[in-house]
Amino acid sequence: MLDGRHEYADSQALKKAQVESWVTHGPDNAAIEEAQKFGEYIAKTLKKVEVAPRKTVDESVTTSQIRQVFSKMKIIEAKGGIKEQKQQIDFLMLKPFLAYATGRHNKTGLERLKQRLTWAIDAVCAGDKETESVRFNNFCKLFEAILAYHRAHGGK
Repeated sequence: MLDGRHEYADSQALKKAQVESWVTHGPDNAAIEEAQKFGEYIAKTLKKVEVAPRKTVDESVTTSQIRQVFSKMKIIEAKGGIKEQKQQIDFLMLKPFLAYATGRHNKTGLERLKQRLTWAIDAVCAGDKETESVRFNNFCKLFEAILAYHRAHGGK
């Protein structure tokens, strides 16, 4: 078991160092490929997970399950990012919104998405103020890439 879930449930795509690098330095071809693999993982790989002989469960993510968090991120982005304190607070509040969505739906895919986005939020907040807006924009691109590949691999 991995944190209360089945052993199958840990994706090799988008590990912590890769997420932090994307946020800090922006995407490159290798990072885009990792986002593609992770999008496929949360949309397709977790669709039919065998938990017992001839018994499968759907641990994948639906777009509607993360829509609220994504929408909040887009609102912050539309207001110019996290330059103002209110937007910084709203950005940090994405972590509890992710936790809520994960707890409400109790799906491995959401847990893994929450994990990656939490790493990314922490990476945005970890650096200096001068490059914080660049890191925030990179975070937005990461979230968008994951969702785009999620959809491309059949995520509903």
